[in-house]
Amino acid sequence: MIKSKLRRILEENWNEFYKRYKNRIRPSVIAEVKKVMKCKDISNGYIELKCKECGEIKKVGFTCKSRFCTSCGKVYVDNWVNGMLGKLINVKHRHMVFTIPEELRNYFGRERDRLKLLPQCAAKAVTSWMYKQNKKEEFIPGIIAVIHTFGRDLKWNPHVHMMVTEGGKGKLTTWRNFKYFSYEALRKRWQKILLDEIIKREGNKDSFKRLKNKIYKNNKDGFYVHAKNEIKSAKIAAKYIGRYVGRPAIAESRIIAYDGESVTFKYKRHEDNKEIIEKVSVFEFIKKVIIHIPDKNFKMVRYFGLYSRRCKDKDQFIKMIDKKIIQIKKSIEKWEYRILASFGVDPCKCSKCGGKMRFNDIVYPRYGSMREYFKDKFISEGKEKLENILEIYAIAKGVLYGKIKPTTT
Repeated sequence: MIKSKLRRILEENWNEFYKRYKNRIRPSVIAEVKKVMKCKDISNGYIELKCKECGEIKKVGFTCKSRFCTSCGKVYVDNWVNGMLGKLINVKHRHMVFTIPEELRNYFGRERDRLKLLPQCAAKAVTSWMYKQNKKEEFIPGIIAVIHTFGRDLKWNPHVHMMVTEGGKGKLTTWRNFKYFSYEALRKRWQKILLDEIIKREGNKDSFKRLKNKIYKNNKDGFYVHAKNEIKSAKIAAKYIGRYVGRPAIAESRIIAYDGESVTFKYKRHEDNKEIIEKVSVFEFIKKVIIHIPDKNFKMVRYFGLYSRRCKDKDQFIKMIDKKIIQIKKSIEKWEYRILASFGVDPCKCSKCGGKMRFNDIVYPRYGSMREYFKDKFISEGKEKLENILEIYAIAKGVLYGKIKPTTT
């Protein structure tokens, strides 16, 4: 098994890192790092594939499914995009980025639960602006907001990527398109709504009141809101926002070198898109990546307006979802296709003869072979019955990357 660079760095340095900083490491970080270090290790269980032509056996270790993992994080994103294809309204969307000044960044780092204020307040800035465009209609858009905590240089830089429908539902009108968004108004709304919300939480503490006054003085035009590209279809919108959903803080391709003591990585500077090469100690690198692991059960993706799960009017817009998108979604739900699309490798191609491999067994370190287990239980039912039982079990457990039916033909 070829190990990722990130995994190698963690395996060789985590124990020493943990000894030195254990009192400062969050429980969620410890759990995610352990997952990554066990990813695809067959000693922790595996799926067994068998070639129909030559009988060759292939063992595929269970993945960790951690978004922190440079391999599984990509699969997570691909799965999320596929799941969203049939849920987005098939209209144009606008990508927006809501940022905060540097003075506020540590406030959201000290208590991670505060991060949820960012998408809530950013969404409120958009919806309140749309309400104001026609007070009789009070148009409601569809909003998907993704919390990002890292910049290209891996520094702590919480901000929000948002996908907004270019239009909304009104009280009297089924749908109204919006071509124009006032970013000047959004900046000031975003600033006021967020600072007011923080004041509600913190009370009238003198220290924060002084900080608030300083922020208003230094940001007279409001907090920065960047309008990205216009997205022409729901399919493109899902793929576009998917780039920001749950991806690891750093991709494998950006880790240039690791010599046991230091790590060299690259990034493109935001200001001028110039490529920067940075070399840091291995402990400093680990600090840079683990700071962006979210707390357990904290949702980094939030849905508002027409995309909210509580929206009563959502069913009206099902007819606006492109049927072709739903068909595409169904066609790419096969495990083999998803692995091929993500990594360029066909997991069901026999390395010995090139034939087609099929699902054969699931093996757990504690319980052993499920084939043998079910064979003992249902030996009187015959081989065909055994294969069906194994398939049902595999689907129920979801071991083939998201409850995908194993290949049996």
